Amino acid sequence: MGDIFDLLIYEVKATHDFAKAYIDLLEELAHEIEIIYLEGNHDFNLSKFFKNVKVFSVEQQPLLCEFQDHTPVKLAHGDIFLKPFLQFCLKSLRNYYLLLFLNFLNVISKEKITQKILKNQNKKQLIRKIPHFSALVKERIKCYNTSFVIEGHYHQDVFLEYENTKYLNLATFAYKESFFVVKYESEIRFHKIELKEA
Repeated sequence: MGDIFDLLIYEVKATHDFAKAYIDLLEELAHEIEIIYLEGNHDFNLSKFFKNVKVFSVEQQPLLCEFQDHTPVKLAHGDIFLKPFLQFCLKSLRNYYLLLFLNFLNVISKEKITQKILKNQNKKQLIRKIPHFSALVKERIKCYNTSFVIEGHYHQDVFLEYENTKYLNLATFAYKESFFVVKYESEIRFHKIELKEA
């Protein structure tokens, strides 16, 4: 659902080293199971990294899928349907030539730009409740025009329903020493599992 990496951009070479092991692992897993990667606002222009993982850019989102019971669901990272100026800024930031220029600036600054971004990301509070999030959801679901929406981006870990549309906003997956198992039965459940030290 995007933002798997704090910063990963194909054109910005300084972001590649840390991600390589995870990219290789995702590629290996994609030989066994289908992996769909929805780009986010921290990780984009990724299709050249992957041969087996199916990458969907923000422009290709929302992605229409269906559950096993054939219930349609639209998936998106969540940074779509924003105010026009913000949407323009995010789209501009994905421009190939602009990113090449930013990569050049990063190289001549001895990677100070990417180091600063990553340092700020480490300070970022990923688990915080957005006030009046339900009002934001009411506006967002109108844009999707479907009966079920799943988004990332906001990290609110909430399930809401308005006018026959179900909306799930995923929790952050950036937890240390734990992971989630996601089960869809009559409702979606997240089971957090702690890793135990040996």
